[in-house]
Amino acid sequence: MPEITEAELKKQIKKKDFSPIYVIYGTEQMFIKRYTEKLVEAVAGKNPSDFYFHRFGGEVDLDELAAAVQIVPFMSEYNCVLISDVFLDLMNADEIARFKDILARPVSGTVIILSMPSYVPKRNAAALTSIIKKAKKYGSVCEFKELDRGTLERYAAKWANENGKMISRVNAAKLISYCGTDLNLLRNEIDKISAYAKGEEITMDDINKLATVNLETRVFALSDAVLEGRGEKAFAILNQLFYQKEEPLMMLYVLSMAFIDAYRMRVADECGVTMAQVASDFSYKGRSFALKRARSSTSRVSTQALRNCLDALTEADGSFKTLTVNHRLYLEQLIARLLLIVREGGV
Repeated sequence: MPEITEAELKKQIKKKDFSPIYVIYGTEQMFIKRYTEKLVEAVAGKNPSDFYFHRFGGEVDLDELAAAVQIVPFMSEYNCVLISDVFLDLMNADEIARFKDILARPVSGTVIILSMPSYVPKRNAAALTSIIKKAKKYGSVCEFKELDRGTLERYAAKWANENGKMISRVNAAKLISYCGTDLNLLRNEIDKISAYAKGEEITMDDINKLATVNLETRVFALSDAVLEGRGEKAFAILNQLFYQKEEPLMMLYVLSMAFIDAYRMRVADECGVTMAQVASDFSYKGRSFALKRARSSTSRVSTQALRNCLDALTEADGSFKTLTVNHRLYLEQLIARLLLIVREGGV
């Protein structure tokens, strides 16, 4: 069977018309977890028997998995095998090959569900791709991709309504800019703000007072302050990040990505390349707003200054990974250095 949509997966669950194998993966963890739970319940029931429901995850014992998928259901309609977040990076080539072979050979009545709600293989990323390709021959594959801003805003409005509140598209967009595009976090923020907001509508004041601002948003604000030459604000944001005990290496990583966004857009503009093309070439998907922000914040900074900033950030990354340094002092010196580069390299 080919790749199926969310609607098609929902239809199969409702009709109990199951494929022998499912692979459920993607960037939207909330949907992956929700539909995995729905599918397991539809196949194995609300209170599944240990005889006909087998759960695996992490480091999978392939011998036990092979035995589980071969069980023939007698007292139940189906034998359900759930494999969640299998550690593909810890498998060698032979183990990957055997894993794929096991998935391709379930007995009649067995439904295998391979779900990847939170683990994404890096070293063996190709293994997941090959497993998905093979699964399409024998069962159904459903990918939950990152949602666009408009869809996120509609979900925010829906969840606010479920809490007896309203939220405008403008305010929903502001909340998303604060907490990011993770659906679980967005749902939690809507529930929290709805509980504390006094009026019928979630206002901008409610959001500013109650919303949790994620690390990426705060570091982007730091990069904007640096690129605009606003030293006092930059150091105030940096102090707040340390006060909230954010990981310094992650702060440096996100700061570097913000400057990379800025440099990519600057070079693209100089070469006549559109923002849409940059987003496509560098897989920004639903993050093209970062490019728009980067273009705006760097309007008064020269291209050479941006290159010098990237050199400073690359040097800092090497120092963090190879030297024993005082991370707070080093980041403070780095911000001062970036501010100086921007000041001297204005256009």
